Amino acid sequence: MWSRKVKFVEQSEHSECGITSITMILNYLGIPVSLNFLRDKYGVPKGGNTLFHLKSIFQDFGISTSGFKVNDLKFFKENNRPCILFWDNKHYVVFERIKFNKIIIVDPALGRKKYSYKDFWEHFSSVVLVPVGMDKDLHLDYKIEKKKNILVSILFKQKLKIVGLILFTLLIQFFALGIPVITQRAVDNYKILSQDLTVTEIMILIGMVFGVYYVLQIFRTILIANFQNYFEKNLMTEFMKKIMSLPLSFFVNRSTGDLIFRSNLTTYIQQLLSSQLITTIIDMVFVVAYLSLMISYSVQLTVVSMFGIAIIIVSSFCNTKRYQYLTDKELTLHSKIHRTLVELFEGMETVKSIGAEKQFYEDWEKNFIEQLKVQMSKNRASGFIGNIATATQFIMPLMIMGVGIYGISNGSLTVGELISFNAIATAFVTPIITIMGSYSSIMLLQSYFGKLSEILEQKVQNEDSKEVFDEDYESIELRNVSFQYSKFEDPILKNINISIGKHEKVAIVGPSGSGKSTLVKVLSGLYSPSEGEVLLNGKDIKGLTQESIRQKVSMVNQNPAIFNMSLKDNILMNKSEVDESLFMAAVKDARVNEIIDMLPMGYETQVSEGGMNLSGGQMQRIAIARAIVNTPELMLMDEPTSALDNISENYIMNRVKEYDFPCVVVSHRLNTIQHFDRVIVMYQGRIVEEGTHDELMKKRGLYSYIYSGNLEASELKGEQAIG
Repeated sequence: MWSRKVKFVEQSEHSECGITSITMILNYLGIPVSLNFLRDKYGVPKGGNTLFHLKSIFQDFGISTSGFKVNDLKFFKENNRPCILFWDNKHYVVFERIKFNKIIIVDPALGRKKYSYKDFWEHFSSVVLVPVGMDKDLHLDYKIEKKKNILVSILFKQKLKIVGLILFTLLIQFFALGIPVITQRAVDNYKILSQDLTVTEIMILIGMVFGVYYVLQIFRTILIANFQNYFEKNLMTEFMKKIMSLPLSFFVNRSTGDLIFRSNLTTYIQQLLSSQLITTIIDMVFVVAYLSLMISYSVQLTVVSMFGIAIIIVSSFCNTKRYQYLTDKELTLHSKIHRTLVELFEGMETVKSIGAEKQFYEDWEKNFIEQLKVQMSKNRASGFIGNIATATQFIMPLMIMGVGIYGISNGSLTVGELISFNAIATAFVTPIITIMGSYSSIMLLQSYFGKLSEILEQKVQNEDSKEVFDEDYESIELRNVSFQYSKFEDPILKNINISIGKHEKVAIVGPSGSGKSTLVKVLSGLYSPSEGEVLLNGKDIKGLTQESIRQKVSMVNQNPAIFNMSLKDNILMNKSEVDESLFMAAVKDARVNEIIDMLPMGYETQVSEGGMNLSGGQMQRIAIARAIVNTPELMLMDEPTSALDNISENYIMNRVKEYDFPCVVVSHRLNTIQHFDRVIVMYQGRIVEEGTHDELMKKRGLYSYIYSGNLEASELKGEQAIG
């Protein structure tokens, strides 16, 4: 059976609204694929998917679709079932259905929303993709993997603490249950008790009850604190391990602010679990116990109480549904605000230099005002709906008293029983409200954990199953390597075949956008090729542990990250045992010593976050020193000196060439790589020329054109012509 509602799936990357919408439609049609599966299989093109891409994906799953240009509501009233809409001329959403003159849309970015007809036409871009048929005999190329439930596994490891928490809560509730019974006995037998017990004895008994109750509460609080600590530690550990093991390609289209926001959700999850959900089990048990005790006192008063409790349950349920919807919306806005702030703080220099403060402020203000509106809506919902339960709980003792007086007058109820019943009814309402609150918590937990699980469920190859590469470097080879981010984009690298031998110094050159940086990332193992193999000493790099590869291969990026630590620590990066002479040589060869001489605290100078107190050239020098200190057996450098002056660049590159390790350098400054052993020339993702500087200049091909700039494009020989 197809589900009546479309299950919401949230997009994680800014360009994946298309495949997220497809995920929701496929799930609705009974094909339980995940967004992660579609992302891994098809990738996400820069700028997102076209309708043709979406149609092709549907075809792979045996679903035929038709596209329509729609200009009136008649189409949706006649086809009142889920389909994909083009939205705001830049986005895809899922049309769910029309209900009560409202159009329900499931937006991958914002969740389920209702629109009036007028508001709908302000956003709808008149294009719709409708599933029209399904080939049920088609063998679908996917398998549903059994997901490891991180939440359950963490809870299971703490089963003893959870059992202890339940036992202490049970004992505390038994004490609470006994108080009304004792009260009733005391009121109805006050004459006998006053003769048998002195005031001192009564106070001693009360003190003993207080002591036992106090000790139980202490143990329960300590257990909850231990559970909270353990849960958050393990959930955050799982999250960080997963983040660290994910490939670089995972982070290309993701917002830093959104990832930080998701990591903070672990705290909210542990608070919800430990403060409410564990005790809900006990509350459900005691609801039955309280109800039985109430019936034993008075059926009539129980019916009156249940009427009030029914009002509390219904109003709480309605409030929870509304609260969850608004919370999901608020979470999305929180993430956007966080993302804006991170981008602002990380790019403050650029923002200031181009005068973009107003743009960032307006972007932040827009989402912040929207968040305040959502918070206000939540408060209104709590005020108008949530307070129905509060008012009913307030008036219930009066209702019970009013009916109970008649019971006392006709002898069916004693004064003590009425007082006791009132206390029990009040106690009965508490677990009911707790249970309804827990229902709300479960909904929140579902929202929070859904955002975390998108990362926790990412597939990564287990490093334990890989081989540790401990051989001396001999060669690295690319065989028929192609690379693309998405199945629907042209490959960035196309059928690359190269080999870098021991001691070789190789330069990679070519026009911007020819795939040079991508090639270096594939060589380093940061990107996995879409096709072909990367062989290190003849071994497929996919089967080798990343840690052992990083010990052999050092990478210098064009825009290196400099961290908020001392200058020395930025160079060593946790390498505790580094020979002092090696360190000093690396510092000198990268000309970092010139930076140190200008700083009052020398090597121990604290670097600002992101290297804000350093120039681009200084950061590149530090990155080069960092790579040399790592004593690599293969050095990969992507525009490592682009921010340096010519004198510093020539000095550093000449020093690098004197090291024994093989080196691959991407460079636009061709004068620094003239004397390299080999120059590889790339154009539009392919290797079009290869040879020494002199050989390539004689060819009068693309390299000569780039180097001298004296040739016209039409003069280039053979296949090297730009066309």
